[in-house]
Amino acid sequence: MNTLAARFNQHTQYPIPHADYLRLQHAHNVGVLFLDMLDSQACAGQGYEPAHSQSFASVVAMLTDQLGKVVATCESVMLTDKEIMQ
Repeated sequence: MNTLAARFNQHTQYPIPHADYLRLQHAHNVGVLFLDMLDSQACAGQGYEPAHSQSFASVVAMLTDQLGKVVATCESVMLTDKEIMQ
């Protein structure tokens, strides 16, 4: 994803409303919570069929990671903007 972004419109930025940022942050937190719950079930010997759980966990982990990168970028921009305003 980062390679693709670097090739096309790498200097284009899209400001998002604060409500959208909060939605992204919440989705990321839900993904982290879900992965923690799957891990807890696996450690306790509970859970679903391993192949399905691992496939589902892999998809959730990838999405959570991507959302985390977006949230981190938004936070970085917000902190920079706050420092400039002070």
